[in-house]
Amino acid sequence: MEGNLCITIFVVVCLVWQAQAQTQGVNCAQTGAGRFADPADTTCRNYTLCVALNNVTGQFLSYNYVCPTTSLFNPLTHQCTTNYVCNANAVPPNTATCTAEGFIANPNSADCTSFIQCVIQNGVMTQFPQTCPQGTFYNPATTLCEGNYVCPVNCVNAGRFPDPTSTDCSNYFLCAAAANGVLTRYSYTCPGTSLFNPNTGICSSTYICPQ
Repeated sequence: MEGNLCITIFVVVCLVWQAQAQTQGVNCAQTGAGRFADPADTTCRNYTLCVALNNVTGQFLSYNYVCPTTSLFNPLTHQCTTNYVCNANAVPPNTATCTAEGFIANPNSADCTSFIQCVIQNGVMTQFPQTCPQGTFYNPATTLCEGNYVCPVNCVNAGRFPDPTSTDCSNYFLCAAAANGVLTRYSYTCPGTSLFNPNTGICSSTYICPQ
């Protein structure tokens, strides 16, 4: 009986510690779903995985991780890598700034498929990432998701992203970071009959393009 009680207390303490750790790092309501560097970590090894429960209400689950062995978390590619140079003074490019209630473009969306809803809750400005319906793009001039809006594709993060003008999912672009941090965009077409999967960031012969 005493053994079961000790186990129960240990589990409760672990859950409390985990909840505290998750509330002190990345704010998933501001960043949206994905992997993001812990802003309080000076070693560049800690990051948080944000998983969306409900994009409408802005509910997320957060999981804290540490990069394995000698790898570091690169906030530009959102991955653990062995060739990243840690700069503890760098500001992770994963936040938007709400100055008033309404809607603004998501600075971390390279293809205009998402935006930020700004709402004051209990006197605090809160940011909720939202996703445009399939086939539409966020127009910052009208603050609406529009099917005929042409997204001015700019690189905000390093990585591979779908080409919003590609109707058959065969085209994508690569944002590569130079040594000075400047991002350059390169356009590519998936080989053969493969299509670009925006969820994995690679060309795949099994991916089905949503029409």
